[in-house]
Amino acid sequence: MSGGTIEKIRAVETPEGTFTIRLIHDDLESIYPGMVRYTVDILCGKEPVATYAVNSYEVPPGSLVDTREAAEVLFSRVAHDVASRPHTYVRPRHLTRPLPGSGAYDVVILQGSPRQFGNSARIASWCSDEAARAGFSSRVFFLHELDIRPCIGCYACYNFGYCPIDDDMPGIVRALESASVIVVCTPVYTGTVPAGLKAVIDRCQWLHAREKVLGREVHARGLLVAVAGQRGSEPFVCITRVVGMFMGNLGIRPAAPVLIDDLDRARDVGKVEGAEDDVRAALRALLAPRDEG
Repeated sequence: MSGGTIEKIRAVETPEGTFTIRLIHDDLESIYPGMVRYTVDILCGKEPVATYAVNSYEVPPGSLVDTREAAEVLFSRVAHDVASRPHTYVRPRHLTRPLPGSGAYDVVILQGSPRQFGNSARIASWCSDEAARAGFSSRVFFLHELDIRPCIGCYACYNFGYCPIDDDMPGIVRALESASVIVVCTPVYTGTVPAGLKAVIDRCQWLHAREKVLGREVHARGLLVAVAGQRGSEPFVCITRVVGMFMGNLGIRPAAPVLIDDLDRARDVGKVEGAEDDVRAALRALLAPRDEG
């Protein structure tokens, strides 16, 4: 896995054969200031069978041990475990959960409202229908129906490019990574996005890690469609920044947002003159063939 500098190497003779354990240092300064990763690789003969890692952003400020010391402890414990239980390392041990093999769509729609039949859900249906009319596959993720846990800021995703939290996020990551267009449909909740959508946005740091560690870039255009109860542009100030930073962090190229206000009066976005046409036109523009020259 690693192409860094080998700082320590140890051979362990066992009844199962000779194992080689390597401590490897990687400079990840290009991702975050001062970030380094220490990887412990285990080889059975010449075949890699297991890999463990720790990076400097995982170690909390004020910790009694620094990252290098933690890596030394990891190296020693792995060497002891290999010597004690060599039979468990004869075959490769995969410590990651791969993304689903299926679940790629042309258009991915993140429906951020917890109201299943609310205005954002209706807008999401317009987007899905418009994609179908143009001959593209689409998927609406109703985020409130999924088990999405908050990001815990562990930075473990920068070791191997996967998140250790066991929930429904892998399907979203798989879809976003393969999409051509990503649409965020959301209401304004207390000046920003609803909690479920914010959890997904934060967990998409996993996608950032996959880009930096594995080279899996997101190649998509982005569209924000937001609704607000109050009149004017002020309710959208925070929401456009939050979604804009989400897209910018992943390299998603955003189009101009569609912002629909004053819904406390109108109640039904379907009755707002021109709203559906504006949403469909904005998505249609992103689905049209583009001259890359």
